[in-house]
Amino acid sequence: MTDKTFLPKRGSAPPALAGVGRVWGRISPSLVPILAVVTALVITVPFMMITGARGDFNRGLNIAGTAYVALLEGATGLTINDQVSVNDLSRIAALTNVMGTLQRSELRDLSRAVSGYAAAGAENARRYTDALALFPSLDSEALTDLGTSITEMRALGVETLDAMQPLIVELEAAERAAVRELAERVQSEGAITPELQAEIAALAPSAAALDAETLYAYMLTVNQTGIVRLNAFIERLTLIRAAGLTLDAPELTALNEITAEDAVTNLDTAQRITSVIAVMEQVAVDDPAALASEIALVRGLYDDELLTNDDVMVALQDELPTAAAQNLIIRRPGDRLIVSRTDAAVGVVHVDDDPANAIEVAFVRMGDSALLFFPANLESMIVRSIPFIIAGLAVSLGFKAGLFNIGAEGQLYAGAIVAVWVGFSPIFASLPAFIHIPLVIIAGIFGGALWGAIPGALKAYTGAHEVIVTIMLNYIAVLIVDWLIKSTNPIILLDPAASTPRTPFVNPSAQLTRFPAISPVVFVLAGVLTALIWMYFRRREIGKNYRAAIRPIVYGVLIAVGGLFLQWISVRNALHIGFVIMILAVIFTDWFLTRTTLGFELRTVGSNPDAARYSGMSVPRNVILAMALSGALAGLAGTIEVTGVQLNMQPEFFSGLGFDAIAVALLARNNIRNMPWAGLLWGSLLTGAGLMQLRADISIDLVKIIQALIIMFIAADAIIRYLWAVPKTSEKVAVSTFSKGWGG
Repeated sequence: MTDKTFLPKRGSAPPALAGVGRVWGRISPSLVPILAVVTALVITVPFMMITGARGDFNRGLNIAGTAYVALLEGATGLTINDQVSVNDLSRIAALTNVMGTLQRSELRDLSRAVSGYAAAGAENARRYTDALALFPSLDSEALTDLGTSITEMRALGVETLDAMQPLIVELEAAERAAVRELAERVQSEGAITPELQAEIAALAPSAAALDAETLYAYMLTVNQTGIVRLNAFIERLTLIRAAGLTLDAPELTALNEITAEDAVTNLDTAQRITSVIAVMEQVAVDDPAALASEIALVRGLYDDELLTNDDVMVALQDELPTAAAQNLIIRRPGDRLIVSRTDAAVGVVHVDDDPANAIEVAFVRMGDSALLFFPANLESMIVRSIPFIIAGLAVSLGFKAGLFNIGAEGQLYAGAIVAVWVGFSPIFASLPAFIHIPLVIIAGIFGGALWGAIPGALKAYTGAHEVIVTIMLNYIAVLIVDWLIKSTNPIILLDPAASTPRTPFVNPSAQLTRFPAISPVVFVLAGVLTALIWMYFRRREIGKNYRAAIRPIVYGVLIAVGGLFLQWISVRNALHIGFVIMILAVIFTDWFLTRTTLGFELRTVGSNPDAARYSGMSVPRNVILAMALSGALAGLAGTIEVTGVQLNMQPEFFSGLGFDAIAVALLARNNIRNMPWAGLLWGSLLTGAGLMQLRADISIDLVKIIQALIIMFIAADAIIRYLWAVPKTSEKVAVSTFSKGWGG
């Protein structure tokens, strides 16, 4: 029922707006999870402005746009990129006009020089160029020695070096072993005695005219710095003065910056900058980084043989327009190119920069841009999401029974360790795959169910709260698995041949089948069989109205096409039949809870244990059953992960997955049918985080902030309802179950 307080009063708004308000009042309650996600994404924009853009509003919006576009691409494989045209290369054209001519062979050095100029900035580039211009006769080694010695020379001081010069020159001419011995004796004795001064004066006559205190200080410097280096300082000081500089000159500071070990702009880059700075200043390029990007783009066009003329300007003017008209040339972030040698509006192109990892990219032309789809990204996201969906089912099933199963983490470990043992054990090694795979899955389900039944039994018969018990059982499960894998005396589940603690790999017969290994005929037959079975059960309706057959046929087609699509996107051979198992788990869980007597009893116990007990239902039995089924689903999630992805078990492999399952269940609003979408969203955030970090240069922890905000807004949905003017409803969500669960 729509909240009347949400609707505008009569006469307070135009009828059109009132109608929009009524529509929003009907649909917005179901959109709360989506609105929570949108709000979380919007709120993180200021984080990017503060951390990445340093408060620059426009730059912050640009970073946010780049980050979220990368997040979408990394998760779904979908993105829009521009096609290359002559207008995209206006800066390099202007640069070439000033230079007079530019050959293909010069592009590499030019790219490095311009990139260095862009990284250093115009002001620093000029400083570095001015510094290098003062010492044209020095090679790179001599410049490095001079630059790195500036800090030490400044620490000693010009006055000290000038005063020590006679002593340094004389000691440098003497035998170095004798000088070193005298300096060490001065250091050890802590003073200059007449005898020591006489010995020093024998090597350096100027020492006789110095007082004992001054000579002591000088000899300490000799001992600490070394006479050879001090003599080099004197020579470099002479060189600096010959250039008309003092030791504190800003040019020397610049030279010191580019010769430091941790220099952002090193000497080699600075020398390259000197070759282009005059041209850069003449062209007055507004964005040197964009110019460097254009140069890299031109190099890519040459590498793909779209440009062939050695004269860059001729190639851009005569060859590029033709190449752009006859080919699809897409500019990717990082100045990479995707080239399809066709003028088709829709197609697939192979990207084989690395032949060992060649992938397919689908494209659709959109004017000056192109919609791209990278199947590998979507494949990775789906594989990443599968365990979250199944584990979310586990948590949600507990919620339905009024139980807060926070032990999905431990149940994952319990199920996975049993499954992996059945997978690699020699006892089952001879089994064929059609027996071994189901056996492994059953073993994992059993292990998780057993671990989930323990807290269920303790709650049913002792009143122990499931939250406390499952938290403790998480630690027990993780540590037991850790001991089973790491134990060396005796060896239990450890693979002795492995360099890190892990179990042996499961046998090929126990590994979940990959989609590329399945014949396309299987998907077609599955679709046909689904349609026929559905039509059989609806045969009476179809007999009365043939249109009733449309839905079964549509679903059959969707299954066949969906299977073929999943097979097509499995370009990395990573997507496995765990996806099908996940779909079946969702269907089974929903069917069990809504269509069976046990499911009805379980939900009744969760809603009102007293009423369930009064009506003759066994509350202890249903508590144990709920926790066992919840654990079974968690064990299934762990089994799929170790037999479909990792293929072995490692200590702390599932770190955090069980707790993420709580977040997924919350995001699904405890609705079983929403669980796939919630799990896919969670997997999307994790899968796209890496590309987001790479493209936008922001911390990957930003995804954790987004996840935390989403959970906060789902748990405290009053915030979302207020921000988006969502009316109140009678909808019951998982949060209410939480508060009830603490009361036992």
